[in-house]
Formats: sequence, structure tokens, C-alpha cells
Amino acid sequence: TMRSAWGLRVVLIAMLVLIFHLDVSPDLRIAGVAAELPLGLAIAAGLAGGAERGAYFGFFFGFAVDLFFFTPIGLRALIFGIIGWAAGHLFLDRIEESPVMSAVAIGSGTALGLTAFAGLGIALGETALLESPITRIVLIASLINAVLAVLLMWVAHWMWAVDPIGQKRFAT
Repeated sequence: TMRSAWGLRVVLIAMLVLIFHLDVSPDLRIAGVAAELPLGLAIAAGLAGGAERGAYFGFFFGFAVDLFFFTPIGLRALIFGIIGWAAGHLFLDRIEESPVMSAVAIGSGTALGLTAFAGLGIALGETALLESPITRIVLIASLINAVLAVLLMWVAHWMWAVDPIGQKRFAT
């Protein structure tokens, strides 16, 4: 059915990006900083699919990413969910139709998400975050995601392409 095809696409994309993030991305550093593709995808998912899908995808995908790191469980789920939801509100203005605006939205969303992650992590006692070059990480990871915005948006559009509730996208 359409619903299972859509679910399969979402799970497939989430797994591929997660595997890339865990296995390939750490070896492709720019000035010592790895890309933050999961956060970029959560933003693109909201931009391409709206607030509700952005929030759900961000939350569950963030939770899946959380399982592989020694940071407070649910921290990425919370941040990815909120950022995906916020990005979904931007999509109402058709931002995703402009590659430049997509890049700005994904780049600034990445900066916001990483800053929130560092701030909340430190507040929750993750002292290791205090020793990391947060400013450099935020700037470079945001630029990487902004440059990859067109690819992230293409992936997100493909992911939602056979969504049975896709008609909602054009309702205001």
C-alpha cells in the first residue's frame, strides 16, 4: 500500500543517514569538525513536509541517534523534534522552493540546534561539552549543512513523495 511504501522510504533514509553519520562522517572532517547530517535532515524533513511531520520525524530520528552516543538520552530527540517542527512552519511560506532560502534555513537551523544541544547538555551536567570548541563546531557544521541543503531537500522531498497525507501540504 501507499502507507507502507511511505514508511519504508522514511525508515530507509533515516537508517542510511544514521549509518553515514556514525561510520563515514567522522572520517570526513573539515577543520576537525564532522557534518551534522541528522540535524540537517530533520530540518529538511520539516521544510519539505510541514510542522507535524517535521516534529515527528525529528523526535524519532533524534531518539535513534541518541542511542549511539553517551549524551543524555532524549536530548537530540527533544531538539530535533522542536527544530523539525519550527522548520515545518517555515515551509508554509514556500521557503523550500528556493535553494538559497533552503540553505539559509538549514544552516541557521543547524546552528540553533547545535547551540541548544550544547547549552542543554552543559545544563544537564555534560562537562565534556565545555571542553569542545563549540563555536567552531557550530559554524563549520552549519556551513556544511547549508552547502548540502539542496541534497538534503531532495532527499526529504523523496522521503515524503508517496506520503498518503501528502495533500495536506498544499492546504493553508
